[in-house]
Amino acid sequence: MAKTTDMTKGNPLTLIAKFAIPLFLGNIFQQLYNMADSAIVGQKLGVDALTAVGQSASITFLIFGFAIGTCAGFGIPVSQRFGAGDYKSMRKFVLNSFYLAAVLALILTVVTSIYTTSILRLIHTPDKYLKDAADYLLIIFLGLPMTVLYNQSASMERALGDSKTPFIYLVVSAVLNVALDFLFIFSFNMGVRGAAVATVIAQGISGILCTISLFRNFRELRLEKGDAKPEAKSCMKLVGFGIPMGLQCSVTAIGSIMLQTAVNGLDYVYISAYTVALKLKQLFIPEFDSLGTALATFVGQNYGAGKFDRIKQGMAKSLIIAGIFYIVTLAANVLGGEYLIMVFVKANETAVIAAAYKYIVIDATMTFLLAMLFIFRYTLQGIGRSFVAMIAGVWEMVSRLAMSLWVIPLIGWNAACVTDPIAWGSAMAYCGICCFFILRSEKKKHLLSSQTGSAL
Repeated sequence: MAKTTDMTKGNPLTLIAKFAIPLFLGNIFQQLYNMADSAIVGQKLGVDALTAVGQSASITFLIFGFAIGTCAGFGIPVSQRFGAGDYKSMRKFVLNSFYLAAVLALILTVVTSIYTTSILRLIHTPDKYLKDAADYLLIIFLGLPMTVLYNQSASMERALGDSKTPFIYLVVSAVLNVALDFLFIFSFNMGVRGAAVATVIAQGISGILCTISLFRNFRELRLEKGDAKPEAKSCMKLVGFGIPMGLQCSVTAIGSIMLQTAVNGLDYVYISAYTVALKLKQLFIPEFDSLGTALATFVGQNYGAGKFDRIKQGMAKSLIIAGIFYIVTLAANVLGGEYLIMVFVKANETAVIAAAYKYIVIDATMTFLLAMLFIFRYTLQGIGRSFVAMIAGVWEMVSRLAMSLWVIPLIGWNAACVTDPIAWGSAMAYCGICCFFILRSEKKKHLLSSQTGSAL
């Protein structure tokens, strides 16, 4: 059976921190996995090639975010049946989720591959970068089934109580990606296409290994007669869990695409600077996301136990952890930001370095807003108000949309630099207000139910 942690007892600070650490490490390796192409491309092929690859960031965030979120949603009914000991239904959900994942991968691959260049033109990718960007993105899209395979298998393993194996294969994939980058770009001189091929191969190997591990290590998945047959009822339930989570993961990406589009209307220096800054931002944000995920588990368990005072303690302790993360993030970006930028671009690209440094310092200074947003949003998710929490993503999207359509074209790069903090702040304010009133309401309902003897 899966190993569980009872978070209704013990020190909240210790529990949340221990739970967040493996999530944080997994997220970091995921970002290193994505950053490997950019660092090597920038140093070997130059800033223009790096910018061309960077044009895919917001697009892959949208497409891959939907696929990854959907696969994560498929794991919910699997986890429920596993916990209930209903292995026959669990096997049906696992197998049918693979069928659905295959259909999802096929549809996304066909559509995105056909319209790769059109998608890049839609976000106003300059002609200067269009060919390299299209070459890179087409290969990534053709390899999308490999990404879906890994995330589908990883989701199933986590649902069955194993988070270590997906993490191990993620590390293997990251290391392999870097090695293949050197081989295809330096030895075979394949340019940006080499970076894309390296990514697809690394993802494919990790996905295959993770899938083999899943069916080999869990005896509960040994097939019985009739298990492999597709079942409409199971598929419908899986779709009901998977699609909403996929959409939730895509909402923020739409705002990012709009921001990318607005930046693409600026000078080439700022387009390159945004590409680099986005890579560094993606390296530091996962620590706050990991904390939020850990808090959601803590809140969920204590909500079920009716321990509302303990929920508030968990939120308070999470602020302490977030404060530590904030100090580390700010120090790393302010003191070492220029050196981190030069991992991606050469030292003589002084204008790009200066613009990217301004962006990451402003973002880092305001990440306390992001930390509070995650604490409020994941608390809402923990008590079952996922729709309310999802609206925060809409707030972020609307904020980025407004800045991209009206402010950035008027003011320029300085406006682009403050777009993230404005989006975080608006969503945080909404989540904070909702969290305050909903927690107060739920506590009153629990007290009333306790007095009348009814269930929460």
